[in-house]
Amino acid sequence: MNKFIVPLHNKKGKWTTAILLSGLSLMSSNLTAQETKELEEVVVTGTKFEIPVEKSGKTIYKLDQSDIERNAGKTVADILNEVPGIQIDGNFGAPGTNLSYFVRGASSKNTLILIDGLPINDPSDISSTFDLRLLSLNQVESIEVLKGGLSTLYGTGASAAVINIKLKSAQDNQKIAGTVDFNGGSFGTYNGNLNINGKNEKLSYMVSGNYFTSEGFTSASEEQSVTPFGKDGMDRKNAMLKLGYDFSDRFHLDFVSAYDDMEADYDDNTFTDANNQQLSSQLRFGLTPSYTYAKGVIKLKSIYNQNEREFISSYPSEYKGRNLQLDLTQEHQIIEGLKGLWGLNLQQFSYEQPGDLSFDSNKFTIIDPYASLFYETNSGFNIHAGARVNTHSEYDAKFIYNVNPSYLFAVTKTISMKVLASVSTSYVTPSLYQINSPLYGNTDLNPEESLNYEQGVSFYVGNEFTLNLVHFTRDESEPIDFVSIYDEEGNYIAGQYQNTASERRVEGFEADLSWLVNQYFDMSANFAHVSTDKPETFYRIPKNKWGLAFNARPAENTQVSLKYNFTSKRTIYDWGYGGELDLDSYGLVDLFVQQGFLENKLNLYGGINNLLDEEFTAIYGYTTRGRTFSLGARFQF
Repeated sequence: MNKFIVPLHNKKGKWTTAILLSGLSLMSSNLTAQETKELEEVVVTGTKFEIPVEKSGKTIYKLDQSDIERNAGKTVADILNEVPGIQIDGNFGAPGTNLSYFVRGASSKNTLILIDGLPINDPSDISSTFDLRLLSLNQVESIEVLKGGLSTLYGTGASAAVINIKLKSAQDNQKIAGTVDFNGGSFGTYNGNLNINGKNEKLSYMVSGNYFTSEGFTSASEEQSVTPFGKDGMDRKNAMLKLGYDFSDRFHLDFVSAYDDMEADYDDNTFTDANNQQLSSQLRFGLTPSYTYAKGVIKLKSIYNQNEREFISSYPSEYKGRNLQLDLTQEHQIIEGLKGLWGLNLQQFSYEQPGDLSFDSNKFTIIDPYASLFYETNSGFNIHAGARVNTHSEYDAKFIYNVNPSYLFAVTKTISMKVLASVSTSYVTPSLYQINSPLYGNTDLNPEESLNYEQGVSFYVGNEFTLNLVHFTRDESEPIDFVSIYDEEGNYIAGQYQNTASERRVEGFEADLSWLVNQYFDMSANFAHVSTDKPETFYRIPKNKWGLAFNARPAENTQVSLKYNFTSKRTIYDWGYGGELDLDSYGLVDLFVQQGFLENKLNLYGGINNLLDEEFTAIYGYTTRGRTFSLGARFQF
């Protein structure tokens, strides 16, 4: 029987409270012979401590390797789009379409993407966000999604969510092992991945390479053209090396080097074809020494990342970014039940735009001391609290904090319940472009700030059933917007990024459940609702998303998965149209089948996404995928 992960991932479906509580009663009657026990799943992102999920004061959604492998023909963006409260724009378009992600109604800049625990953001991007298109899903081991503000632990950008993507590492118990994975499908798409890893006494290693290519289809919609548009394809290469060495029982050193390269075609604008191309690459090196002692560990996470982007079109441009991250921490068991973590985080960003900006004149540095405490009691009461001082080279220091208590207790012999709450402050640093752009920059910008509240309850029935209910509120202030300046006659004079006086409240509700019915069948469901008092700032964001997932194991080494995801209508503003438009809701059905052979070392799999071939508009003026298929084989040795 496959391991059951809690909280459940890919949770889909709209359930009423009455039905859910009835399910709890049913599960209780079916499991009276069992005792309430600690859940097996361990999470890190919410506290930076490794703790069981039921002791976390957050609802954390974790996608493990089995979840990731059940997504033939999909990307990292595709599977994140199925997590409650997350909306990805662009993932249903042509392969190289730009991606935007909205979590709990906040834009991409409010969600921090971590790779192996550190931000790998592109300083040359207007909002300094990470480009998910550069990642290969084949190289991903697991994904943890923590929603809510947690800048106290992770700094700038962690005001609506933190998404920690853990890449694959060496196996501890074999000298040599590996995986070969090949698949292909619609639109001339081919994807191949090779992973070789192992451990020999003190040395562990992993080498991974991935190649993806797709002929694609037209990015811009051709419905207003009398002639067909050209295809917009994509090619991507990924290479990664990870090394680890145990100098002693206490001192360990990890090294990582990775290179990602992408070439993607794109069109000019809505309903407008063009032969444009974007070239993107990133090269990174990381070193992580750690020293373990009786009551804790001292660790330095360091990474240096280089980004290069070039746009070949009627408006050519080129950008080069540099990102240095150093995070020195000490985790210590202060007394029984009380853990402490304190650290110093250094971030240095710079980027060059030939002819306009140079690395020397276009950079800033952040040096943030921070501390975090986690206290757990035998009675089930747990609390996580933290503080951080954001020290920036361009504006005055800012103090932020978070307090996150939870209480886990037994309702019956088989049912346990967790009540949680949190309050936190978070921030988003202005980007280098917003500060130093020759045309629009403003060196007097302050960070965007937010005050976050969260209340929730979770029910657990052993390892078989989980239900999470969460309500959240986020009050945003000092947003950075582009402000246009006009003369008395209404003619545009100039524009500049400014902290505006407007404030916004965002609130919502999320529910998810998971049920391991028996060794042959499990299911999950989720629902997410979000709204705001400033609807004019909520373009492209659906108020409601929900879904269902069914996973069956009808025979040994056989898996069948069926998923349904629903996205409600979204309001957009289109300058070409000259006003607001509503995009219709849509629901997509995906099917996945896998069969194992040779003691499950060889797996043949296939997937059909958008099984019912539903026609829908994800981004106005651009196309979306119809029914697509993917077939592949994976061999583990």
